[in-house]
Amino acid sequence: MSEQRYRDYDPFARLYSRHWAGDYHAKAMPVLDRLLLHNLAPGSAILDLCCGDGRLARLLRQNGFQVTGLDGSEQMLAFARARATEVTFVACDARDFTFPEPFDAIISTGDSMNHMLSRNELRKVFRNAHACLKPGGWFAFDMNRIEAFRDLWPNMPHIVDIDLVSVAQPTWDDVSQLATCRFTQFRRENGLWLRSDYTIRERYYPEADVQAGLVESGFDSISVQDAAELGMAGEIGQHRNYFLARKP
Repeated sequence: MSEQRYRDYDPFARLYSRHWAGDYHAKAMPVLDRLLLHNLAPGSAILDLCCGDGRLARLLRQNGFQVTGLDGSEQMLAFARARATEVTFVACDARDFTFPEPFDAIISTGDSMNHMLSRNELRKVFRNAHACLKPGGWFAFDMNRIEAFRDLWPNMPHIVDIDLVSVAQPTWDDVSQLATCRFTQFRRENGLWLRSDYTIRERYYPEADVQAGLVESGFDSISVQDAAELGMAGEIGQHRNYFLARKP
């Protein structure tokens, strides 16, 4: 199941990189600076967990940090390696990773933690993050609140580009609290239109569950802040929380 999940992110990578990632990360970097980065020493080692197409990794590197990116999608990493040539990128499952040298901070953005589809999976990521941090290191990530899935997810747009067409079929289940989007996508290569069908899923987690998972994984000094109040303007900042937790 996990292998299929990551294969589904490969065709999604082109759509994400071209139409989604740019707006978010341009607004995420100032938020992360207010939340965490201004407290880190120059040259601090940061893991960009679920790094996607490498936009945040590049910005972090340009700001003087030593950056490693991790993602489960090979196509996402292909975009990332082309975009951020000075960053080391690793193909790995966020639910099962380790590194020989610990990090000063781990950052995960773009509601990547919502892509963990069970509480057990989410706690596995938290435990991995805790194990890979130095004492006193920080874990920062954002997650969608339930209003994002009820109000924004069902309005996911179709995309028509010169060489990419994407038809989205989003659904939200209030009982299972699972958001699903089935994509039918066509990309033009060498004069031919190639079709991909894939599914992206996210799950909503109440704030109390997330905080409990962090505590169980060994974190303390946990704070939760609204993205819009941190300065993330527009729809991308609506109904989104940023979590910050410290390894004692």
